[in-house]
Amino acid sequence: MEKTKRTGKKEKKQRSRQERRTRRAYKIIIPFFAYIGLWGILPLIYGLYLGLTEYNGLSKEPVFIGLKNYMDFFTNAAYMQLLWRQIWMGAICLFMNTLLSFLLGLALNVPSRARGFFRSGIYVPCIAATSITSAIFVVLLEPNGVMNTILKRIGLSPVTWQYSQFWMVFWIMVYFVWKNIGPAAIIWLGGLQSIDASLYEAAKMDGADIFQRTRYITIPGLRFVASYIILTGIIGAMQMFDVVMFISKGNPYGKTDILMYRLYRDGIVNFNMGMAGAESTVIGMITIVFSVIYFRVVLKKED
Repeated sequence: MEKTKRTGKKEKKQRSRQERRTRRAYKIIIPFFAYIGLWGILPLIYGLYLGLTEYNGLSKEPVFIGLKNYMDFFTNAAYMQLLWRQIWMGAICLFMNTLLSFLLGLALNVPSRARGFFRSGIYVPCIAATSITSAIFVVLLEPNGVMNTILKRIGLSPVTWQYSQFWMVFWIMVYFVWKNIGPAAIIWLGGLQSIDASLYEAAKMDGADIFQRTRYITIPGLRFVASYIILTGIIGAMQMFDVVMFISKGNPYGKTDILMYRLYRDGIVNFNMGMAGAESTVIGMITIVFSVIYFRVVLKKED
């Protein structure tokens, strides 16, 4: 009897301990899911709803019009051009950011006394305010700005950057990569340091040079890190907006305008909340499609 009582008490203590742990776990994760629901899922559902309505956001209630906004979107050549420009500009930014951040991660992995300083330094652009740093870029590109002053000093003709589609797209991409390269490089660095050093030692003993070690050890060992960086890069590229707004404002003559900037103008400037909701839904669905396709490709390679 005494043994049975002791066993029962032990079980009760274990259950109560487990219940306390469970309650503690729920206390930790519920605020996170509440935050995601409030700032992620609810706006997504509301955007889907707005896309099916005609609504100016001010004077009247939303009027249900079905798929009219989506029909207008896909039958309007201007929207299709903006979407295509968002995709190809985002793809180039993603490629350059992934490649350059990987090379920067390799450089940061080299033993050096100043390694900590450089690791901190490359992260600064990420946390700096976009409105301030982009304003500096705009000043550099003024007709009498620093860039044209440098061109004159080396004997070249000044360039009117704001009236050239090529140069404005170029500077948008430069700013995007400069702003986003730091976090990606730090993630690459973490992946590099997780690779077993004995693999490199064995490869050196077998006579493998640095390029062979990178190809056969480093790159395969970073496939999961690469998946994360590319996936978040796809999302970031499809959400690219602030850099265009602050640096080019879609100029010259709308040739650097993209769908996210048009979404802002439709919703905030022109009070066409219905069309803005449809545009946000289209961008979200395209981002999901690209992400799923990428994961399918990665999983097939793993198999």
